[in-house]
Amino acid sequence: MIIYNTKDWRKIFLSAFGFGSAYNAKELFQIQAFILAYCLLVVYLRHYHYPPERLSIQLDPTFLSLVGVILGLSLVFRVNSSYERWWEGRKQWGALVNHSRTLAAYFHAVLPERYQTNRHYVAAHIANFAYALKGHLRAKINWEIFDYPNEKEKKDMQQAGHPPYQVASYLFKKTEELFRSGLLCEADKINIKQQIQAMIDVLGACERIKNTPIPFSHTSFIKTFIIFYAFFLPIGLVDKFGWYTVPAVFLISYALAGVEVISEEIEQPFGTDANDLPLRHLSNVIKQNTYDLLQVSSQTSLPVAIIRDGVLI
Repeated sequence: MIIYNTKDWRKIFLSAFGFGSAYNAKELFQIQAFILAYCLLVVYLRHYHYPPERLSIQLDPTFLSLVGVILGLSLVFRVNSSYERWWEGRKQWGALVNHSRTLAAYFHAVLPERYQTNRHYVAAHIANFAYALKGHLRAKINWEIFDYPNEKEKKDMQQAGHPPYQVASYLFKKTEELFRSGLLCEADKINIKQQIQAMIDVLGACERIKNTPIPFSHTSFIKTFIIFYAFFLPIGLVDKFGWYTVPAVFLISYALAGVEVISEEIEQPFGTDANDLPLRHLSNVIKQNTYDLLQVSSQTSLPVAIIRDGVLI
């Protein structure tokens, strides 16, 4: 996620035109370079090889305006669909932060301070769940940042086919052990298991977002529409604007292609692109809050939040 000052117009302006890390500038520049070359070719041929008196082109600009309105509405729907996925991912991770804090508060209330081993166990696995979910969503788990209560669970977690769910099962199992030993009453067990279940629900919701992309027909239609519009736009404007057709088409196509590129980036919010969610930072927040509340020390240091070129990952 990009860290920026909303009042810094200069930096926002430069980023918006691809000179920062606002979105995938490389892809946008490639698209714009192709459109610019094509537009220059159309204007050149019109002026030096096919002037109006030799070749009449009857393409009313009104037609382009009407098509542009339809394309604009389609792009609004496209970016809204992508932003909804991004915002849903952020809400789910916000819920995970709250559920983790609540679960830690439950254990802090029912476990006396002298039970440091039990306190450390639940703190470790509440934090481990966040790190496992982050790695699961990004298809790359860094096992060095985990806090392992014992060697057996360390081995089992690293060999598990679904690490986040494996961590959740440890929390369920520990809750049952504490209940059988008399440290938890029936009501405590029910409340704690509801919070663990809520964390699993967040896991399922994030997997749904990741594994269900925008339908191919939807994205392919928008891209095809943009290509055809960019193809006919300089032909319809060249007689009226002359060489000014080049900057006009460049600006219009920049806006259209830019919206599509932005939509492509934010529709998968769990990666490491500039505008993706800062899952590492959120996981650190969960670990820090959990260990502080349960008043235990971590066996591993808190991973440093990475800020690269103003991007928090």
